[in-house]
Amino acid sequence: MRRLPIFLVIDVSESMAGDHLRHMQEGISRLLTTLRSDPYALETVYLSVIAFAGVARTLAPLVELFSFYPPRLPIGSGTSMGAALHQVMDDIDRHVIPNSPERKGDYKPVVYFMSDGKATDNPSAAVQRWQQHFAHRATLVSIGIGPFADLSILSTISHHTLRLEQCDETDFKAFINWISQSVSAQSRSLGIDVPISLEKNTTANPLLSLVNDLSEASAVDENYVIITGLCSKTKLPYLMKYERMPDIGDIPFFTKKPPQVYRYVGVYAVEKDYFDWSDTRVNTQTVAASMLEGGGGCPHCGAPYGLASCACGQVLCVSGDGEVVCPACERTIYMATAEGDFEISRSRG
Repeated sequence: MRRLPIFLVIDVSESMAGDHLRHMQEGISRLLTTLRSDPYALETVYLSVIAFAGVARTLAPLVELFSFYPPRLPIGSGTSMGAALHQVMDDIDRHVIPNSPERKGDYKPVVYFMSDGKATDNPSAAVQRWQQHFAHRATLVSIGIGPFADLSILSTISHHTLRLEQCDETDFKAFINWISQSVSAQSRSLGIDVPISLEKNTTANPLLSLVNDLSEASAVDENYVIITGLCSKTKLPYLMKYERMPDIGDIPFFTKKPPQVYRYVGVYAVEKDYFDWSDTRVNTQTVAASMLEGGGGCPHCGAPYGLASCACGQVLCVSGDGEVVCPACERTIYMATAEGDFEISRSRG
C-alpha cells in the first residue's frame, strides 16, 4: 500500500506560550479525529509531528492514523527554523519510500510548517539543501500563526505561504479544519498529483491569507518579550510573556515617537524539559523594566512577584522585600523594591 506522508512541523518556542500552544495541542487531537473519520485518509495517510524551539526533534515518527497518539507539545527558548528544516528532511530521507524500478514508492509528502515568530538560527544551509534535494520531492506549506510571524525565509522555498490572521479558539478550530480538509483532499486525489488549491480555500476562509509579497512576510519589529524565571522554592521554570503594543507615534499630539511598550499577557508554568528544548548559545539580551507594562506572580509557589532579578542575571520569584536564595547561582541575596529603571534578562522568544 502506497502511503501519503504528512509532516506537521510546529513551533514550540516561548512566544507560543499560553493560548497558542494550547490551541495547537488541542488541534492535533481534533485533526486526528477528523482524519480517522475519512476512509480515504484512514487508508493512506501517515502522520508525523516535529517540534522545534532552540532545537528540533521528532515527537511522533511517521505512523498510520489508527496507531498515531498525539504527543505532548513541549516549550523551549529559541526559534531554530533551520534545525527544523534539517529535521524534516532527515525524516523524509529515513522514512519516505522513494520510487524505484522495482516498485512505486510513497506519494509525495506534504509538510505543514507552522510558526509564530522569527528564526533565531541561520537557516541558509537548510534552505539550500531543501532547494537542491527536496523541492521536487515534497510539498511545503508554510503558515504564520498571527500577524507577527516572520515568513520571509520559508517564503523562498515554500509552495504556498499563508498567515492565520487571528488566533482565538474559534479561528484555531477553523484553521485545523482547513488542514484536515486539505489532507483529505490530497488522500482522495492520489495518483493524480493535484497541487493543494490554497487560493480557492483561502478565498472562502478569510481567517487565512495568502502571502505573495516577500516584504509582507517579514516581521516589522520585535513583537514579544519573554522573561524566563525560576521559582525560588521549587527551582522550576516559568515564562512571563509580553506582547508589543501598537505604535501611537502617528497620533497628532505626539511630537516624538514614544518608547516601545510591551503589554503583559500572562505567566505560564513550564516543565523541566524546557531547558532540553532551548537554544544553548549564550544570550545577553535584556529589556528595560520601563518598557514592560504589568506583570504576574509565580505559577509554581504563588509568590506575588515574579520579576525579581539577581545580580547573576536570573529572574526569580519573591514574596516581598527580604532575603532569598537565588535558584540559579544559589547565593543569598536581599531583595528590595527598585527605584528607577533597570535591565531584565530576556529570552530569545
